Amino acid sequence: MLKIIDVDWIADYTLTLKFNDGFEGKADLSEYFCRPPFSTITNFKKFSLTAEGSLNWSGNELSAATLRDATQGEYKALDLSVNVTEIEQVIKQASWDSMQEGRPDILQAAIRAYVEQFGHSQVIAKAGIKSRTSAYRSLKPQTTPSFATLVQLGHAVIELAKDRIPPTPALKV
Repeated sequence: MLKIIDVDWIADYTLTLKFNDGFEGKADLSEYFCRPPFSTITNFKKFSLTAEGSLNWSGNELSAATLRDATQGEYKALDLSVNVTEIEQVIKQASWDSMQEGRPDILQAAIRAYVEQFGHSQVIAKAGIKSRTSAYRSLKPQTTPSFATLVQLGHAVIELAKDRIPPTPALKV
């Protein structure tokens, strides 16, 4: 199933989008936002990335397939390697953006993307969360997760990333 895995606002109604199939590019969505139901949206930058990998503006959703058709770009090789520093930076930036915007869904979406990458079961076990239902609910869009649970899940993701880094061979002197 096609999903958006990363999105950034560039300007006006233009976004950079990265899809789970390796396609990346820019999408000018002004065509959608000049007519109903999107024309009533007053803040284009206030969107959320859904669990299904679509974008949602106050209940008005554009599917990943629709956005893919509107995106000008190219396929790039998917980098499946783990970069702990990048994960930490993304989670820090998402935390900051969440506080600046007053929107916990930004941090929630960032952590959810990494949880999906590592696998729910593995992250929940690493986080030591006893209730799987609680963990799943914390990552579900349109919910207000506990900050403590998001911290546990974010920490678990970072620790799992560190576990995947192969040990550096000792230098012989």
